Amino acid sequence: MAGVIAACSGSGPGATNDGNGDGNGGTSVPQQATDQAQPTSNDGGPGNNGNADFTYGRVTFEVTGAIQATGEYGFIPAASFFGGPAGASLNFTDNLDENTSLFTIVQSQDGTVLVNFTGPGGTIPAATCETSNWNIGATSGSGSFNCTAEFSMMPSGAVVQGGQITGSFDAHA
Repeated sequence: MAGVIAACSGSGPGATNDGNGDGNGGTSVPQQATDQAQPTSNDGGPGNNGNADFTYGRVTFEVTGAIQATGEYGFIPAASFFGGPAGASLNFTDNLDENTSLFTIVQSQDGTVLVNFTGPGGTIPAATCETSNWNIGATSGSGSFNCTAEFSMMPSGAVVQGGQITGSFDAHA
């Protein structure tokens, strides 16, 4: 019985592994050669090799102070919430695959707006914002922000005083 289980599981004597890591359980599947370039895109849309997707909106921002960063990140509808008068939490990223930086805009029920930035250069949590041209509804939002943080967290883990985030966004479900 143990021999039958080993033979069926792809392990044991006589089993081979094709080394592709392709989930074929040791079954070798020939790779087809191609001399044509694979399609890519630099516009943030599908086929963009992990870059931000601007299909549903974007945030453009500048971070100053101990942490320096500028960017244009794509809106992530599946990780966001448009609550209209109940508040909102909108998330944006520069990369959908690895080494992701995250930009979050949170509006509370009382209208207070906080922005969080996390990237390789550090984190600015809960920066309090002044807004202009602000409009967040049940399925979309847009506006400009100028935010000041009490502190920033450096990649080393050190906490330093201050931080500034300015920019604008447009997002829709």
